Amino acid sequence: VVKDGATVTVHYVGALWKDGKVFDSSWTRGAPATFPTTGVVAGFGKAMVGQTVGSQVVAVIPPAEGYGPDGNQTDPSTPDQISGTDTMVFVIDILAVS
Repeated sequence: VVKDGATVTVHYVGALWKDGKVFDSSWTRGAPATFPTTGVVAGFGKAMVGQTVGSQVVAVIPPAEGYGPDGNQTDPSTPDQISGTDTMVFVIDILAVS
């Protein structure tokens, strides 16, 4: 079972609710990602807590549990920007927890 603050290894894809545009995918990169549940946007971490290894989770993350009012607009020239009003949708496969 994934506990708050645990380190997880997952495969995931993230898309914008408004248009379905994929902005990130570990599957596309060809390798799973490993991070603590507290090291990602709040909604992503919360979606995993209480789930078990082997689960597939679909998480709809409102802006307040995502990047907040400023979004992730650190570099306007980057095409994969998420605004402060964007709802994100993730499909997450939980592969391991430690």
